[in-house]
Amino acid sequence: MKVFKHLRSDWFRYGFETIAVVVGILVAFALDNWNEERKQDLLEIEYLQGLKSDLANDTTYYNRRIVDSEWIIEHHREFIHQIYQTQNSIDEVRQLFKHVGWNSEHLTTHNSTYMELTNSGHLSILSNKLLKDLIIDYYREHERAATHISEFNEVSSRHLIDVNKVVKIYPKLDPFFDDLYDNSFIVQDSEWEFINDHYSEEFQTIEITVAVYRLKHKAFLNHFSQLRELSVQLINEVQKELDLRM
Repeated sequence: MKVFKHLRSDWFRYGFETIAVVVGILVAFALDNWNEERKQDLLEIEYLQGLKSDLANDTTYYNRRIVDSEWIIEHHREFIHQIYQTQNSIDEVRQLFKHVGWNSEHLTTHNSTYMELTNSGHLSILSNKLLKDLIIDYYREHERAATHISEFNEVSSRHLIDVNKVVKIYPKLDPFFDDLYDNSFIVQDSEWEFINDHYSEEFQTIEITVAVYRLKHKAFLNHFSQLRELSVQLINEVQKELDLRM
């Protein structure tokens, strides 16, 4: 009987110790999982904050590009109208060319956070599937616009090269150089009077190039406006997600 009592006593002791060990292991696993989930949450918040900052910079950039494109669209229209008026001096021609802008800037925005997400394989860390899809769609649209802008810039640049080939004195027409070519013996009337001959090759080359740049910026304006709308929408959605987590 004493032996059975001893065994029963040891069984309770060993059983309790085993349960304590199992519970300790389970608690340790739970703490590890909690710590890992906490790390993932903090990393996700960090990425969301980075995305929001990038998008805010993008929005400012789009606003600037919209203003630039609107300026070119309007001033190139004015140029086309004015070029058909008689120009009586090199000063009038230079004044005319103040309405021209040869902007061929590519689309350069802030996507460092998104690139880090994709390159590191951390895109899956974004737990809100709808938000993740919006982010992917935004940068996909951004890439499509960047490709189109780059292609259009290449085309317009070729036209600008044609202008410099045909109009040999083009720098003399540019108002930026008016203090350099400020003597009549440097710029002869015969050099710029083609501007009054609407059928000359020089006139038509300039006219076509200005029209191409205006058309290009009308397309750019559409891209910048759409991307700005998407970036503002995405900033709001990212902020909503951050509000839920902080």
